[in-house]
Amino acid sequence: MGQPRLSGPTEQLRLMTWNIWGRLNQAPQYIINNKTARRRTIDNIIESNADIIAMVETYGSAQEIAEALDFHYYTPSAQANLAIFSRYPLSKPGTPSLLSSGSFIGVTAELPGGSKVRIYDIWLTSAGRHIVKIKDEELLDLEFCAGDDIRHAQLQEFLGHSDLGKFLADEDMLIIVAGDFNSVSHLDYTAETKSQNLNFARILPIKASIAMEQSGFIDSYRFVHPKITSETLGYTWTTVGRGFTYEEEEGFVPVEKNPEPEYQDPYARIDFIYCRGKRIKPVAAQTITHHVSNKTRSFPEFPSDHAAVVTTFEVKSSTSGTASSELITGDDGIEAAP
Repeated sequence: MGQPRLSGPTEQLRLMTWNIWGRLNQAPQYIINNKTARRRTIDNIIESNADIIAMVETYGSAQEIAEALDFHYYTPSAQANLAIFSRYPLSKPGTPSLLSSGSFIGVTAELPGGSKVRIYDIWLTSAGRHIVKIKDEELLDLEFCAGDDIRHAQLQEFLGHSDLGKFLADEDMLIIVAGDFNSVSHLDYTAETKSQNLNFARILPIKASIAMEQSGFIDSYRFVHPKITSETLGYTWTTVGRGFTYEEEEGFVPVEKNPEPEYQDPYARIDFIYCRGKRIKPVAAQTITHHVSNKTRSFPEFPSDHAAVVTTFEVKSSTSGTASSELITGDDGIEAAP
């Protein structure tokens, strides 16, 4: 994995991606310690000190979250799946006419040092809940990979899109692609991990992650943690333990043994932050799996079935960066912080 070498003045950018399980985040049965899941989501974001958040399953919470953070934000519509929040000004949104707003959105953030970063928020379909089959010992490795073809096809639509293409053509442009891929990475399932009996001792040439690598993108978490051990697996799904089950009227209730254990306990890294560019380098990466008031794995107080991923980037300041004259106003789908 090639390592970017940066010289000259630099600044740091801290980016989070998080699927917040938004359909439940205002449900009254999901209130804990007098806080809705949405409020607990906001608390976690504030503690993370993220500068930019690529959010998945936002569903009606974008404005409230942006106001609580005092951030700029972009979402295609009030009830949209995807939303991007930023401490820094945003411009050039990828509108539904340019991108599939349910699966991909894009926006450009301008950092204090003048660098412009194109941010894409992405969600690949969870069709078939394919990821749970990774535990099926009777399923061959290549059979598992073939079941991921639908996500690879969806990703190829994005990688071949003209909106991304015009930024890829700009050698000075910095690009980050982050979100919920509902797919694992070939980097995590190798002969080496198999020899250590990690990740179900599988070797998986996953097409989606290979396509990202072939397009010049760096998996930031694995770049920072190249040696895979039990401490650096980086699992992001699921945070739900075996001691809970979901009831429609009651929310998550404790049980002695969950009736669907294949959906429980962390076992897959499916949320990613990728970067591309000569002036950007991941220098730290972590997953967040606990609520701010409890430093242990603490679902359901932790408000999502996905861990958040946070990467700190070192960005070499742009020599050509100037203040954008094309900032987008609320009428164009981006709300500026007051």
